[in-house]
Amino acid sequence: MKRFVFICFSALIALCMVFAGCSAKSSAPNSGYYMSDSNEASFNYGGSDLALSAPEVSTSHQQTDILKGRKIIRDAQLEVQSLDFDAFLAGVTQRINELGGYVESNSVTGQSYTSGKSMRSARLVARIPAEKLDEFLTAVDGMGNVISREEGLSDVTDTYVDIEARLASLRTEYDTLLGLLEKAESLEDIITLQDRLTDVRYQLESYEARLRSYDSQIAFSTVSMSIREVERETPVEEESFGEEVRRRFGESLEDVGDGARSFAAWFLGELPQIFVWLMLLVVLPLVIVLICVKSAKRRAAKRGAAGRQTQQAQQVNMAQQVQQGEGKQL
Repeated sequence: MKRFVFICFSALIALCMVFAGCSAKSSAPNSGYYMSDSNEASFNYGGSDLALSAPEVSTSHQQTDILKGRKIIRDAQLEVQSLDFDAFLAGVTQRINELGGYVESNSVTGQSYTSGKSMRSARLVARIPAEKLDEFLTAVDGMGNVISREEGLSDVTDTYVDIEARLASLRTEYDTLLGLLEKAESLEDIITLQDRLTDVRYQLESYEARLRSYDSQIAFSTVSMSIREVERETPVEEESFGEEVRRRFGESLEDVGDGARSFAAWFLGELPQIFVWLMLLVVLPLVIVLICVKSAKRRAAKRGAAGRQTQQAQQVNMAQQVQQGEGKQL
């Protein structure tokens, strides 16, 4: 009776723990991505960070209104897991092309064949039109398991305006120097003006290159993706106790099956080498031992036969000697 009560009490405690885990999951907030549908955005104004808070509703529209007319550089970093590595890469590349972007760099690496099952990884850097960045990130969420996502905004409006003002000043100076050069008469003035024109031209080209770089970064957002091929995807949302137990139990069964499959594949694949080593290490020494034993038996048999022949010869000699002695006595 006491044992029955103890078992019932233990089962009741286990059920309470499971229900507590389920209720904890339902009350826990959903985990989100950094800067993805978030209420805070971090902007960089002239090298200083300024945090802007917005209400929970219409966040994206309010951010758009705040940034309207400003020079904004957006970028994103993603870490993605994929069960079908080749299909994911093909789908991402196709989506990039459909949105008018391009792949800036792409590298694929994998484990060596002798280390077991080959699980590959890739590093992809894409340039996406800034107005299509959110659409692209949403598409990636639907194609793979995004376990990490970070987005950044950099406001270069002040720097951009300063460069434009500096360019306007330099162009005015350049035109003025050209006019003075046409009127210069002495060689010294001509050399001085030409040196200054060279310096101004260099500054103009440098500032124009910076503006072109800013224009490129503003028009096309940079998306860096780290892609890993996996057999099981990592859960992103928080799990209850019961869900975690079921997941771990299922993964354990899969690991056992994968281990048995890997061993069978290894054994069958390495069977020729196993056969050769078995012949060298077991069969060959056994054959040598058997040959040595048979040789020893044959030598022992020969020695025994020779001993018997010698004994018989001695007996014959003794018999002859006895007969001779009896003949002499007669």
